Amino acid sequence: MKNTIKAKEYNLIKKQLGREPDNLLKVAKKCPFDNPAVLLVAPYKNSIVFPTIYWLSCPYLVKEISRIEDTGMVKKLTEKLKNDNYFGEKLKMAHKRYASERLELLDKDLEEIVDGIKDVLVNSGVGGIIDKKGIKCLHTHVADFLVSNKNIVGELVFNKIKWPKNCELCKKLMKEE
Repeated sequence: MKNTIKAKEYNLIKKQLGREPDNLLKVAKKCPFDNPAVLLVAPYKNSIVFPTIYWLSCPYLVKEISRIEDTGMVKKLTEKLKNDNYFGEKLKMAHKRYASERLELLDKDLEEIVDGIKDVLVNSGVGGIIDKKGIKCLHTHVADFLVSNKNIVGELVFNKIKWPKNCELCKKLMKEE
């Protein structure tokens, strides 16, 4: 898949992330204000491994999800995963779908990837998680939910935040030169 991002959008993404984006393929989801919110990144490119194929770039969501993580939500959701079969099955399906989408992006690259890395790219779930008995970074789950609408963890977290009614964060980022 070829990178199709325009220069202005690319510059905003660099400011959102605070660095050059790695393995960037395209904007997978925009916010209601038409700015990049979730990026699609190649899982393997130029020997850079990136099992997280959906990367949250929206500064508002990144900040709000970090705030939620600080309240112990990862631990609470891990407990829910242990005790709620429906929740566990829904998350298991999200992990399988995510891994399948990552494999589709790999194409011919699988032959050149060493076995240990290949195993991570083929078998890990959302955000590259190996031990699926727990919950990893909530940012990756929300990014996946925003793109797929099929991630129960991302949905629960996003429903605590929602998009803001008005947001000028990216506009302010672009003014900073």
